[in-house]
This record gives sequence, structure tokens and C-alpha cells, in this order.
Amino acid sequence: MAFSLSAEAAAFTVLTGNINPACLQSVLTAAIPFQPSKIKVAHLLPERKSVMDNKIEVFKNEQFGEVRTILEGETLLFCGSDIAKALGYARPGKAIIDHCKGVLKRDTLTSGGMQSLSYIPEGDVYRLIVHSKLPAAEKFEHWLFDEVVPTIRKTGGYMTDSLLERIQKEPAVIVEFAQALILEKNRVKALECELNTAKPKADYYDAFINPDDCTNIRTTAKELKIPERKFVQFLLREKYLFRSPSGQLLPYNKDSNAGLFIVRDFVTYCYTGSQTYFTPKGKEVIRVKFQKKCAEELLPKMAR
Repeated sequence: MAFSLSAEAAAFTVLTGNINPACLQSVLTAAIPFQPSKIKVAHLLPERKSVMDNKIEVFKNEQFGEVRTILEGETLLFCGSDIAKALGYARPGKAIIDHCKGVLKRDTLTSGGMQSLSYIPEGDVYRLIVHSKLPAAEKFEHWLFDEVVPTIRKTGGYMTDSLLERIQKEPAVIVEFAQALILEKNRVKALECELNTAKPKADYYDAFINPDDCTNIRTTAKELKIPERKFVQFLLREKYLFRSPSGQLLPYNKDSNAGLFIVRDFVTYCYTGSQTYFTPKGKEVIRVKFQKKCAEELLPKMAR
């Protein structure tokens, strides 16, 4: 008896995960007669040469508008002007020049024709968030990095209604989407192995430090009632922290910083990094130092 499966059924099977990856290609081949020379496929894992070859994914949010992204290899790029506008910058171009270090130009088709737009990596997005005065900047960060980015890292694309519509209109799209899922599944397995190797060290570390007593830079600034941007500038100026080449804020390794901070490594899908946390002692020491500095800066002004 010949095996047959409709394109719609194949799509549903892959999207729900009810398929053995080993026989995926044969199932899809049987379900979807695929001839690349005759079918234009909407790329989910595009060629890594130019934006003309890559598929731009547009994320929509009622509050922040649209954000265009491109996935180039393992690097996720965001349209700089979209990010800056969403964060309330009055002059997006100037904000990108002032705060971003890894700007890449990509020719992008817009309503006004082909234009060369600035795209930025995740590190530069964080920089724009930190310097933004928009009250909802933290909410924007949560939406982008807790919802959108993890989904892209897991599936190679954001499962939007537009993607589902493309699959319905062009069933062959499911082939590339399924391949993206398999590749990402293998990457996740590799990361899980790394995490299992590091777990004994993490357990030992957690036994002596209560993470509930430590807070990150943003939360600490709120607790001390100091604007985050001003707080970061103070920490950099007073040599408590320095900015690493990747843009992360890390403490100086010196005796005066002992017991003030902890640094914890993290792995999120294909991205690794370190984050600085303030201990209860660190919060108190820095609170007193900040108030003292403010008083010292105020005295000359009062004497005028």
C-alpha cells in the first residue's frame, strides 16, 4: 500500500512535534513533491549573504510598533531605527551613532524603495535599552528578549500568523521549517550537555550564596531610587564596574570590591554571557558612596 500524506497533515505533524526526525525527509518528500527550480520558497533559514537573500521577519507589538530582524548564521540582527523608535528616541539615527558599536548596513526593501538601513546585534539593543528614558523600556526588553528572541533561537523563525499563512499557501515552506527545527534541536542537546557538566559547580556555588538576596543593576537602581542611566555612569566613573568588549558590565577584580558583587554566567540557547549582581553589602556600600558623592558635588554649587 503506497504511503500518502497531505501537505496540510505534514505541516501539522511537524509543527506539533509528532514525527521521528530520522524519517522526516522521506515523509515530506512523499507529501510535497518539491522542485526548487519551479517553487519559490519563503526562506526560514535564509542564505547568509545579504538581506536580499535573507528573509526579514517583522515582529509586531501594539505598544511598540514593528521591529524588523534578520537571522545571519547564528547572529540575530535588529533594524536599529525600529528599536530606537520603539524606545522613544526622538532622533533614532543619532541614538544609533551614540550608543551602538556593531552597526551593519543592509540593503532593505521599504515602502520607499530599496534603502541601506542600519542593523544592530543583541548587545547594541541592550545599550539602547539602558540609555532609553522611556518608562516602558523594561517592558519592551521583556517582550523582545523573553518572547521573540527565544522563539527564534528555538525554531529559526518567529511563528507568526504570516508564517502560518505562507505554509498554507506554499506547503513546500514546511520542509525548510522542519529542517530548522531539527538543527536547533541538535544545538539544544549540545547546550544541555554543557549545562549538565557545569551543574556540580553551580550547585556548590548556590550552597553558599542566596540569589534571592542579590539583584541585578536595573533592580538595584530602582531599590536605591537612582535613575538607571545615572547609576551606571556612577559605577563606571568610580571604577566599581567596567564595560567588557561585548558590552557587559562587570566588576573590577580588586580588594575594595570584595563582597560587593557576584557574577553569574548564563546560557540562553546559542548565546552565552555574564551578569553582575549586587550583594546586600554591595548595595549598602554603594548607597553610602553615592550619597557622599552627590553631597560633595553639591557643595561647590552651594558656595557660588
